[in-house]
Amino acid sequence: MVEGIKKGWRWALGNFWNVFSIVGVIATFYFGLFYIPDYARENLYSRSALAQEEIIHEVGERLFAGEAIPIKDIEFAIEQKEIFYKIDFPYSTKQILLLISNDFSKNNYIPLAKRNEVKSEINKIIDEIKRPPVKGVKWFDFNYFQLMLIVPFLVSGIIGLFSIVQKNKKDSEIEIELDEENIPFEEGTVRYREHEYFLMVEDALKELGLEISKPSKVGSQSFGPDFEITSQNGGFVIETKAYRQKVGVNTIRSFIYIVRQMDKPGILVSTSTLTVRAKQLLQQYNEKNEKMKAYFVFGVTKSDIKAGIKSKLDSCGL
Repeated sequence: MVEGIKKGWRWALGNFWNVFSIVGVIATFYFGLFYIPDYARENLYSRSALAQEEIIHEVGERLFAGEAIPIKDIEFAIEQKEIFYKIDFPYSTKQILLLISNDFSKNNYIPLAKRNEVKSEINKIIDEIKRPPVKGVKWFDFNYFQLMLIVPFLVSGIIGLFSIVQKNKKDSEIEIELDEENIPFEEGTVRYREHEYFLMVEDALKELGLEISKPSKVGSQSFGPDFEITSQNGGFVIETKAYRQKVGVNTIRSFIYIVRQMDKPGILVSTSTLTVRAKQLLQQYNEKNEKMKAYFVFGVTKSDIKAGIKSKLDSCGL
């Protein structure tokens, strides 16, 4: 018995770093998946705070001047800050208006009559906001004692595999989102590939018999789509992206912004597919915008591009 304990102790000491490494790897995967690092959280918070401050100042200034502000303008202001700061803004249009109202209420340097006037105007705008239907929540009864017995066995069996797979997937998409910020500034083969793909899409549009009213935008950083198309049933815009990696949220957000600013439906044509988050963002936008939908076409060859564009045009009646 004593000899067995000694052998076990020697084995534990001899394999201490191996055991410690395994525990460290599991902990790294687990906490990396479910917890945002402090530095990333602080950076995200600071960008959100800056966006919030700017939106409150811009909208509040217009309200103080007595200007009538449609809800669409506030939504555009939020969307612009999301693109500029590369964030998902945490507050809704109504919440922003409530924050502005609170700022005016606390500002004793503004006459009370003027504060009440601005707050009254804010309340009118809030009343115009469409409230989404509240979904009922269904509760289920659990046997918590049985659950506590089962969970440790389930967790011990699947947490390792699940954590590794999910973390690798998330890291891959986060890396894509970060790399997207540098795509417009790359030189050499990247610009050549983008130009070649641009010409391929242009040829595909011509072979489909579409009338291109705007061939291209001037300069890599200028605003606007790559093509504007006119048709009998209305116009639409085309944007091209020749990425080697998947298309991420930043690209989709910028494309949606172009579609809304141009007030026309749009098609994003790309050599790569969408990330999961990018698909979700595109779906959420299209559910709320029936008249100005944003479509996505994946195509590497000219025939793929033509088939994809034609399918989208047929589905939306253009």
